[in-house]
Amino acid sequence: MKLRFSTATVEDRSQLSYWREMISDAFVQYEVEAPSYRTAGFRGEVTAEGFAGIQVSTVVSDPHTVVRSPLVIRRSPRDDFLVNLAVHGSLTVTQGERDAVLRPGDFTVYDSARPCRITAPDRFELLALKIPRALFTAHCPLAPDATATLVRGDHGVGALFSLHLRSLAAHAADLPSDVVQQVGVNTLEMLAAALPKRSSSGNGSALPRPAQWLRARQYIAGHFADPELSPAAVADALGVSLRYLQLLCQREGTSPFRLIQEQRLQRAAQLLTDPRHAGRAITDIAFGVGFKDASHFTRAFKNRYGIGPRDYRGGHSPNHPRDPHQEVGDSTETARSVRPGKAKPMG
Repeated sequence: MKLRFSTATVEDRSQLSYWREMISDAFVQYEVEAPSYRTAGFRGEVTAEGFAGIQVSTVVSDPHTVVRSPLVIRRSPRDDFLVNLAVHGSLTVTQGERDAVLRPGDFTVYDSARPCRITAPDRFELLALKIPRALFTAHCPLAPDATATLVRGDHGVGALFSLHLRSLAAHAADLPSDVVQQVGVNTLEMLAAALPKRSSSGNGSALPRPAQWLRARQYIAGHFADPELSPAAVADALGVSLRYLQLLCQREGTSPFRLIQEQRLQRAAQLLTDPRHAGRAITDIAFGVGFKDASHFTRAFKNRYGIGPRDYRGGHSPNHPRDPHQEVGDSTETARSVRPGKAKPMG
């Protein structure tokens, strides 16, 4: 059943109170805080569609903050998890001591049974999934300390889920009845794959080492473009200590830092030889794969491939791109263009 409401249907002086009432009915009860400069009039609209026990909604609204305080939770207990995905504008979802700052495409999960705050400083559009706890936990095991954790929507499984949720919001009402249940399960399974993998006991190291090594590589492969990704962040996401992660990598002849940097450099090499990115600035490529400093990128790239990124791009024909995983020094022709002693492996 589709639900639609808009504050445009009521007079200005009643719009904010109407909004408070409607979003509490559509989602969970909140306290609503409008910016102090807004004295009258509030524009907001919601479209919601239910299917397979899940509700998917589109929210377009003026800036404001909603709060699930302990008092509100006692007065209106709900047992749902909610996923918020930013479409336009930015939002900050706060739960526990974590802040997930969402920019377009990013999403996070929060628990309606625990205090939380959602703040939008500017006009915004978001997509929201409301999932009953029993359904969520059956498909998406998530530790309490993993809510309000940012999931980037520009790469990896996060990007797949972001695109899926946008499509779902647009077409949920048109789904044939015989596929609704399967689409619901697929949505939850894709969400589970995108969420951070944390053990509720914090003892992720209880898994076998090969499984942990695979998890570490997969997590880094899905998040290397995040400039804030660090060995400590990887360990935290896996639910292990930094020392355990270091030992895990050491057994494989590498380190967490080198593992992250190798992913970034390999992706940069692929982009530099991709004809579709021929006009893209090298600095833009460096920042796009997670480097924060162009000089650091150039040094790291030269250490890894024997020549700088500009020469690497110039030495590869767009029609015959080289394997970016191959050391530049492996090529006799390229090796002659590199001064002795300049090419050295990373680390």
